[in-house]
Amino acid sequence: MIKHVLSILVALFLCSVTLFADLRSDSELLVDSAYSQAMSGNLPHAVAINMEGLQAVPEDSMAIRCEFYSCLLYCYHRLGDYEQALHYGELCLQFDEEQGDAVNLSASLGNLAGIYSSAGHHDIAIDYLERSIAIERQLLLTDSTHTPKSMAIRKAMLGEVLLAKKQDLPRALALTQEALAIDESLGRRVQVGMRLAQMGNIYQAMGQSVSARQCTTEALAIAKETNNRMTEVLCLLQLGRYEEVATISHQLGLRKQEYEACDRLYAQKKAAGQTAEALRWLERARKLHGEIMNEESQRQLTIAQVRYDSFRKEKQLLEQQQELQAKQARERALIMLVSLALLIVVLLIVVVILLRHRKRAIEQSAAEKARQYSILSHDLKNPIVAQRNLLAQLYADYAHYSSEEVQQYLGQLLAAGDGQLDLLHNLQEMVQLNRKLRSIHPIRLDVSALLREAIADVQSAAMLKAIKFDVRAERMLVTVDRDSLRTVFRNLLSNAIKFSPKGSTIEVGTIAPNKVFVRDYGIGMSEAQKQAILSATMQVRSTIGTEGESGTGLGLLLCRELLRLNNATLDIESIPGKGTTITCQI
Repeated sequence: MIKHVLSILVALFLCSVTLFADLRSDSELLVDSAYSQAMSGNLPHAVAINMEGLQAVPEDSMAIRCEFYSCLLYCYHRLGDYEQALHYGELCLQFDEEQGDAVNLSASLGNLAGIYSSAGHHDIAIDYLERSIAIERQLLLTDSTHTPKSMAIRKAMLGEVLLAKKQDLPRALALTQEALAIDESLGRRVQVGMRLAQMGNIYQAMGQSVSARQCTTEALAIAKETNNRMTEVLCLLQLGRYEEVATISHQLGLRKQEYEACDRLYAQKKAAGQTAEALRWLERARKLHGEIMNEESQRQLTIAQVRYDSFRKEKQLLEQQQELQAKQARERALIMLVSLALLIVVLLIVVVILLRHRKRAIEQSAAEKARQYSILSHDLKNPIVAQRNLLAQLYADYAHYSSEEVQQYLGQLLAAGDGQLDLLHNLQEMVQLNRKLRSIHPIRLDVSALLREAIADVQSAAMLKAIKFDVRAERMLVTVDRDSLRTVFRNLLSNAIKFSPKGSTIEVGTIAPNKVFVRDYGIGMSEAQKQAILSATMQVRSTIGTEGESGTGLGLLLCRELLRLNNATLDIESIPGKGTTITCQI
């Protein structure tokens, strides 16, 4: 059974793992598709793909959902919708903080810092970059496989934010120089050119024109070498080579940089008195400005359309979730009702079964009690009838009996009276046991002395059958209830007398440790009789004694129960026709 349960659990686990793997695989394909659309400039379609993907991912599968959040962050950042970009960035950051993955946490902080900087929230960007740099520093100390590339990026970003804020420019320069050193050590020529260009801007802001021109010139050379056209344009702007900027920007479709170059050329030509040239550059600048404004308007419209589509999909998703929850609630209610109905049916069945069992037990108990009462009435009636007949005979013919005959009859009457007393005493003990009224009071006593007292109690019955006792009892101290143990010994001795022939001997003694035995050489009992006595819970039919003595069947049952109350046990060894040995382990 346990193997079957384990097999089912393993199958369920493998099924859940497979489903999770399939879900992650599908999600990765969707995210890749979304990034491809975003890279090609189709940002609204990329956002739509992400929103559709999120609909299929459960709320608790945050690792998968964060892949879509990261793509949405990128898309909204490209669109210029910083509010939405920050929303998804903060969700990723929260998940990475909960997971404790230092690499992902550093990346999330860096991404958010870039968005906050673009949105003009420089202080928050600085705080996030400081945290990211601290994480990168710890990773470099603890993880030998971690590359310092991310550290260079974060330091360069922090230097750029400080430059944009015009705050702590020496530190901005130092951070950029540290990033430059890392990139040079890694052989990242494109990034080296970018760092030098940034250093040129910082030197320019600090008023160090010579150093600024030197860094920018070196950056321009590397940008041309690595075909990094954007850095090339920025360096040319910094160096004042505006006509080159206008040409390259026009080729690359960089309208803002082209507009800036045309505007500055207009100012230069106007200042030089070259009116015709100035007007030409002014006309071109105005045209570019109109195109830029149109682009900005189109961008705002795109943002509005994307937000509307996202809102509509989120609303649709919410409605689907609410409908699903309502359906699940109805299913749970139905399951609960069915379960409750089944429980009621099961309870009714159990009650009916219990009532039937109880009725059967009551009927069996009543039948057993009727049988017991029949046995008891028979066992009580026979000795009384025998006594009455004997007394009537003595009364009617008293003068014709000799003194010896009268003494013999009186002995028989005395033995019958002793038997009746034993019977009444056993009945009283059994009633107390059945009603849980029998209590014990253990004391320290000598078993051999108690055995001799019990022998005295049955001596008259033994004398009538000329039975002798061979007592081999040594002093043995035990802690038991005196009255109950004496009752046990008296019953065992009475049984031995009852089933022993006239003139025989009954052996009584002790065996270390704490054993008492009573052995007779009478009629014995079969194995079935022995098992019936040892396992009986109610009265059993008694065997007739060697002189026709009757019994109630209570004696040995009573002995067994009294010994149990004293933490003792009863054992029987018997051979039919050869005798019985009963041992009490106290």
